[in-house]
Amino acid sequence: MTAAPSRRRTSGGVDAVRLGDALARLTRATRRDLALPIGASSIAALVTVERLGAVRLGDLARHEGVTPATLSRVVSVLEDEGYAVRTTDAEDRRSSWLEITTAGRRLLDGVRRDRADLVAARLERLTAAQRTALGGALDALEALTDD
Repeated sequence: MTAAPSRRRTSGGVDAVRLGDALARLTRATRRDLALPIGASSIAALVTVERLGAVRLGDLARHEGVTPATLSRVVSVLEDEGYAVRTTDAEDRRSSWLEITTAGRRLLDGVRRDRADLVAARLERLTAAQRTALGGALDALEALTDD
């Protein structure tokens, strides 16, 4: 018999396990239904580069929580597909910077549009009250992602 996971509640009474599970399932379902031209890790790294601007590869690896070897593979995909460009740091030739390209921005725009369409279809399954509650929680959900 498997024990039920412990339910941790914040001071506001939010069930953190339930929220985490729901977000993970929604992410998996959306990712499964998206037709991505490159892997999810590459998309995630590109989103970070878009948000931060030009970023050193070491900083990007730390931000994404991956090893330099893993990041090297991700960056190779982004470069090969024309979604990002790597440049050598003029002051420290051992360091490289990564910047998003116009093609990379177009890719992310398309991914966001397609994901929004998938989420909108799922939102239609909710009651009006559930949609209102979810809309009211958007600011809080976005605040959870602040690094």
